[in-house]
Amino acid sequence: TEHEKKLQVIHGDVLKVALPFFDVCVANIPYNISSPLLFKLLAHRPMYRTAVIMFQEEFAMRLTAKPGEELYCRLSVNTQLLAKA
Repeated sequence: TEHEKKLQVIHGDVLKVALPFFDVCVANIPYNISSPLLFKLLAHRPMYRTAVIMFQEEFAMRLTAKPGEELYCRLSVNTQLLAKA
Protein backbone atom coordinates (compact mmCIF):
# COMPACT_ATOMS: atom_id res chain seq x y z
CA THR A 1 0.00 0.00 0.00
CA GLU A 2 1.02 3.63 -0.15
CA HIS A 3 1.63 3.65 3.62
CA GLU A 4 4.09 0.76 3.53
CA LYS A 5 6.69 3.08 2.04
CA LYS A 6 6.43 5.28 5.14
CA LEU A 7 7.18 2.49 7.62
CA GLN A 8 10.65 1.23 8.37
CA VAL A 9 11.13 -1.68 10.78
CA ILE A 10 14.59 -1.96 12.28
CA HIS A 11 15.57 -5.29 13.80
CA GLY A 12 18.15 -5.06 16.54
CA ASP A 13 18.91 -3.79 20.00
CA VAL A 14 17.43 -0.29 20.14
CA LEU A 15 20.10 0.78 22.60
CA LYS A 16 22.89 -0.25 20.19
CA VAL A 17 21.59 0.76 16.75
CA ALA A 18 21.71 4.27 15.36
CA LEU A 19 18.20 5.61 15.03
CA PRO A 20 17.35 7.14 11.66
CA PHE A 21 15.18 10.24 11.29
CA PHE A 22 11.64 9.50 12.41
CA ASP A 23 8.56 11.59 13.01
CA VAL A 24 6.51 9.40 15.38
CA CYS A 25 7.51 6.87 18.04
CA VAL A 26 5.05 4.41 19.57
CA ALA A 27 6.47 1.94 22.08
CA ASN A 28 5.75 -0.32 25.02
CA ILE A 29 9.12 -0.43 26.76
CA PRO A 30 10.41 -3.10 29.16
CA TYR A 31 11.29 -1.65 32.56
CA ASN A 32 14.95 -2.68 32.41
CA ILE A 33 15.67 -0.40 29.41
CA SER A 34 13.26 2.44 30.22
CA SER A 35 15.83 4.93 31.47
CA PRO A 36 18.58 4.40 28.86
CA LEU A 37 16.06 4.38 26.02
CA LEU A 38 14.33 7.51 27.28
CA PHE A 39 17.67 9.37 27.44
CA LYS A 40 18.49 8.15 23.92
CA LEU A 41 15.14 9.40 22.62
CA LEU A 42 15.47 12.75 24.40
CA ALA A 43 18.90 13.25 22.82
CA HIS A 44 17.81 12.18 19.32
CA ARG A 45 18.19 14.88 16.67
CA PRO A 46 16.41 16.05 14.71
CA MET A 47 13.67 15.95 17.32
CA TYR A 48 10.64 13.86 16.38
CA ARG A 49 7.12 15.27 16.29
CA THR A 50 5.55 13.00 18.90
CA ALA A 51 6.09 9.91 21.01
CA VAL A 52 3.53 7.71 22.74
CA ILE A 53 5.39 5.49 25.17
CA MET A 54 4.03 3.10 27.76
CA PHE A 55 6.14 2.88 30.91
CA GLN A 56 5.70 0.99 34.16
CA GLU A 57 3.77 3.19 36.63
CA GLU A 58 6.68 3.58 39.06
CA PHE A 59 8.93 4.82 36.26
CA ALA A 60 6.28 7.24 34.99
CA MET A 61 5.91 8.65 38.52
CA ARG A 62 9.64 9.47 38.51
CA LEU A 63 9.29 11.21 35.14
CA THR A 64 6.56 13.50 36.42
CA ALA A 65 7.88 14.13 39.95
CA LYS A 66 8.16 17.78 40.98
CA PRO A 67 11.02 19.48 42.89
CA GLY A 68 10.87 18.59 46.57
CA GLU A 69 9.04 15.30 46.01
CA GLU A 70 10.72 12.07 47.05
CA LEU A 71 10.86 10.66 43.51
CA TYR A 72 12.35 13.83 41.97
CA CYS A 73 15.67 12.97 40.28
CA ARG A 74 17.82 13.74 37.22
CA LEU A 75 15.38 11.72 35.14
CA SER A 76 12.58 14.09 36.20
CA VAL A 77 14.68 17.16 35.42
CA ASN A 78 15.80 16.02 31.95
CA THR A 79 12.39 14.73 30.92
CA GLN A 80 10.57 17.87 32.00
CA LEU A 81 13.22 20.07 30.38
CA LEU A 82 13.24 18.29 27.02
CA ALA A 83 9.74 16.85 26.61
CA LYS A 84 6.18 18.15 26.57
CA ALA A 85 3.35 16.37 28.35
